Amino acid sequence: MNNIKISLPLIFFIIIFAFVLLVGGTLPYFLFYILLLTFILPLIHCLITLKRLKGSIEIPRESLFTGEVININYQVENNSILPIPYLEIQSNISKQLTGTNSPKVTLALEKKESYNSGESVVLKRRGYYQFGEIEVTVEDVFGFYSFTKKITTPASLLVYPETIILSTFKITASHQSGELLVQTSDFQDKSRIASLREYKEGDSVKAIHWKLSAKKDIPIIKDYENRGDTNVIIFLDNESKLFKGDIDRRLEDKSVDAALSIVNYCLSQNIEVNLETQNNQTQIELKGQQTSDLKPFLETLARFRGNGALEFKSILMSKVETLNKGSTVIIITPNLDKTMGAQGIQLKMKNLNPLFITITDLGNKTGYIDQMVMKRLKQEGISTYILDYNTSIKEVLEVYHG
Repeated sequence: MNNIKISLPLIFFIIIFAFVLLVGGTLPYFLFYILLLTFILPLIHCLITLKRLKGSIEIPRESLFTGEVININYQVENNSILPIPYLEIQSNISKQLTGTNSPKVTLALEKKESYNSGESVVLKRRGYYQFGEIEVTVEDVFGFYSFTKKITTPASLLVYPETIILSTFKITASHQSGELLVQTSDFQDKSRIASLREYKEGDSVKAIHWKLSAKKDIPIIKDYENRGDTNVIIFLDNESKLFKGDIDRRLEDKSVDAALSIVNYCLSQNIEVNLETQNNQTQIELKGQQTSDLKPFLETLARFRGNGALEFKSILMSKVETLNKGSTVIIITPNLDKTMGAQGIQLKMKNLNPLFITITDLGNKTGYIDQMVMKRLKQEGISTYILDYNTSIKEVLEVYHG
């Protein structure tokens, strides 16, 4: 966008032009031509330097995590044979990543001179960013004209969410004994010891190897092998109508943090975990069982938006018949209403183990919990967690046994 400043000389030019047309004469025309050159020459100067003004931007190409610092470098080069008396540079990259504008840089550039600069930016939030633009403004020496040009280097950056490490999380395992579905609150096979180690805070007293502890005079813990039939399915609700009032994407970010912390915990315990969500009208399904399987989850959750076009109930119900009996079904949603509660009870009746994590942002009055529904779910033995934006995920989700 180009801006021409209207100043006192321009007003004077209009007056002289009107006077010349009405009066005529050599002197008025001489003054008129002098004034005309005063306006035309700076205009030509600005247009030439603006056209020959080039630039480039360097941004890291690899994927990064929230909280990391990146360096953004850019160069502006005056390729014309004329100097630029006034140049203003504004980088818009920092605003996209942090929400804060970078300070404007004002300088003059000689002919064939370049200016190099850079800034360090702390990545405050996860997401997929497409950017690479700085804005330069050129003015003439008199301040008559101001022209703006955008210098663009197409680039993208994928910022992974920070992984919150859970020490423990309650997962129910089940096994079939004839027609009877037997449930246990632990997903470990107590008949098979995987390793021995020293006691650390949070370990169950039941896991202490008493004979070996007495011999070594320090508490020794038995780590058991995980049950092969333990299975976790996470349904991440992002139906668009539930996120319309989401201020600064706070519900989105908290949902992602909760999902990622559980996925990471399951993978670290070699528990098979599935993630079900959607992107617009596309259903997304991920599966993993080892820590090496984490990257696809990171990439999907980095791009996660509250933009689901499909009804969440239809996604959930379409998968129910395919789930193994006894599987833990975790529903992460900002909406615990009667319909959602009824789906939880239906899952329970199908010999599944539903668990609700309801995301809220009380500060902005977003997220909904029907207290009567929550009470009914507890009566049915269905675990419910309330996770507010300002609440610690570790404090809410970690459950210590023993």
